Amino acid sequence: MILYLFISCQKFINNNYDRIQNMMNNLNYNKYVIVTGGHNNNEYDEKNKKIQLNCNDTYEGLPEKMIKIYKYILNNEKFNDITYICKLDEDMIIKKILDTKILQDYYGKVGYGNGDRKWHIGRCSITSKFNKTEYKGQYVPWCLGGYGYILSTKILKFIENDTDYENEIYEDLYIAKILNKNKIYPKDFKNIKTYFISPEHK
Repeated sequence: MILYLFISCQKFINNNYDRIQNMMNNLNYNKYVIVTGGHNNNEYDEKNKKIQLNCNDTYEGLPEKMIKIYKYILNNEKFNDITYICKLDEDMIIKKILDTKILQDYYGKVGYGNGDRKWHIGRCSITSKFNKTEYKGQYVPWCLGGYGYILSTKILKFIENDTDYENEIYEDLYIAKILNKNKIYPKDFKNIKTYFISPEHK
């Protein structure tokens, strides 16, 4: 069973909540949640498909948010039937429900070499240490987060307890770096756009 995980923030959730619900209803698929941070406690509103996390809710907080949502899902019995997670940004469009038979442990549009080391500048909070600083860290092959990517729940054990998120700015690369250390490498999902697309990353 695959869980569609829409990552949002309190600032933008109202712009996309109804659209996501209508889209999933039209697809006749109810295994999805919409995640926001900036809350005092972790809470799952099962009826309304919302997870509220106690974490940083800004752009620079995305690495923390991803670690905490993967840990939350892995350790919550409500999600015991989930075998794959499809991480999507809040504005993404699902065209067709994935067949779990075709999926790999770490699957998406793979980036190689170096990415744009300035992508985050201007997107972070003004007070963030990252906002005016180029990313100077390591690149490994990674599933590009803006296109959506898939993780099997069996590899979340390598991710859930990592605590280096305050030193990372790109959540997708951060996940790849953790998995790379555990000899788990991304597989290129050639026809990814058959299943979901991003209005921003075409």
